[in-house]
Amino acid sequence: MKRIEPTRIKELPAFTLAGISTITTNDVELSKDGKIGKLFEQFYSQNIGKKLGVDIQESGHYSCYFNYEQEDKGLYEVMVSVPVQEAKQIENLNMINTYTVPSAKYAVFVTERGKIVEMVQRTWADIWQWSQQPGIQRAYTGDFEYYNKDILPEDGQAEIYIAIK
Repeated sequence: MKRIEPTRIKELPAFTLAGISTITTNDVELSKDGKIGKLFEQFYSQNIGKKLGVDIQESGHYSCYFNYEQEDKGLYEVMVSVPVQEAKQIENLNMINTYTVPSAKYAVFVTERGKIVEMVQRTWADIWQWSQQPGIQRAYTGDFEYYNKDILPEDGQAEIYIAIK
């Protein structure tokens, strides 16, 4: 079994995301009761990007993981979202949450090309193995998947950013 390594290390300034979120655990996501897939369905079926005045076909979208309770062993919040300039621009929209991803250093992983749901799940499994190696210290301040504007569900590729110390 080959060991996954980040394709690059990148430092990013803080940025704000707005979207819909849920609280879950890795155990729930590995069961038939997973919430993340339903969150993506809701994001697209309710055209959340358009409600926020953001054309996801132009800017892509994010799935952000934050508010970790016990690192990757407990509850965390996940938000399917788009970047916004300021959180206050969406204050009057029901069910929309914001999160400012703090400035951080990230290990960036690029999924293989294929059915995007499967590729992202496979890459996360590899990341969990990678993060167990000596010397790897995740920050748990806000990890995210970035889906570019040209993403195709059946033949896509995403980038996964893991905040590291």
